[in-house]
Amino acid sequence: MAATPAYPPARFGIEEEAFLLDGASLDLARHVPPDWVPACRRALGDCFAEEMFQCQAELVSPVFRQLGEAVAFLARGRAQLADLARAHGLRSLVVGTHPFSRLADAAPSEQPHYRALFEDYVQPARNSLLCGLHVHVEVPPGQDRVALMNRVLPWAPLLLALSCSSPFWQGRHTGLASYRRALSGQWPRMGMPPWFADEPAYQAHLKLLHARGLMREPGHAWWFLRPSARYPTLELRISDACPRLADALCIAGLFRALLTQAMADADAGDPHLARALLAENYWQAQRHGCRARFLLADGRCVDLAQWLAQAWAQCAAPARAGNEWAYAHACRLARSGGSAQRQVRSLRRHLARGGDVAEALQELVAELLEENRQVPEGLPLNSR
Repeated sequence: MAATPAYPPARFGIEEEAFLLDGASLDLARHVPPDWVPACRRALGDCFAEEMFQCQAELVSPVFRQLGEAVAFLARGRAQLADLARAHGLRSLVVGTHPFSRLADAAPSEQPHYRALFEDYVQPARNSLLCGLHVHVEVPPGQDRVALMNRVLPWAPLLLALSCSSPFWQGRHTGLASYRRALSGQWPRMGMPPWFADEPAYQAHLKLLHARGLMREPGHAWWFLRPSARYPTLELRISDACPRLADALCIAGLFRALLTQAMADADAGDPHLARALLAENYWQAQRHGCRARFLLADGRCVDLAQWLAQAWAQCAAPARAGNEWAYAHACRLARSGGSAQRQVRSLRRHLARGGDVAEALQELVAELLEENRQVPEGLPLNSR
């Protein structure tokens, strides 16, 4: 294992999307009061952002140095958003897809940026009633972000598997642990990134798309791992929004560890084999979540716990520093299953008690709302 340079723990930030629900039915809100956005801006300032639909919101974090700072901010931010929602007759819900809503006519955001997306992408945009978790990790000057992306990409399905929280769509069990990622595949430049040798090659491609009128702006490359167009970061976009805050922080910590280690690694190996494995493992993570099996370069198939242990083993001490809690929590998820498995178990449990599907799904949403309130254990809220 290569010796990792003595970088300090990488700074990072988190963007977490949420749905707004009708306070009585727990369905997606069909009517969002006009004073909702101004109230959120007053209370949360730049940490609040609108999303594609009026029945969505986003928490945007400041820059963190430690996971404890992130749990303090996000726990407080989730609570503030929930309180603001209740004051407007709504509920806020962090999850990849709403389990039962059949809302086909959700009102889009009034922001011109989002209006343009609906004009350009039509049905894929209308299908995007989805919530994701985005993690930015800072890349120091002198490091090529695309070279780092190539080294980290093989682990992206592992991070997706830990996050999967979208097994239901419009009241149906889709059979996928992350149906959100399947719907995201309808968009251009939102799935697995193509191979680029380095950041100049990546930027040249984006400039060509923009120059030929095929893409409105550089930020419209939404691949599930990408160099950020706004910040000096590598941005993880593959993950579903996590009902339990602990799962979101676990993914942030593991991504930070893997990226720190990537700064010490020489290359990404055979790019063609790596992409073939990535494509297969991406599908397995979408389909099975924490119960997936993954294909390795030596031909072996391993479960999530084994692959997770391999990922951690290739991280040197500087990459692990400050992220140990994230690995321990990921091990717990590998044993017990993630959100997708919990949701399916919940539905089956309610049906076994004699309830119908509609009642069972409404009970599931109530359980997810409770999960949103849970504060992770074992991380001091004021860790610095």
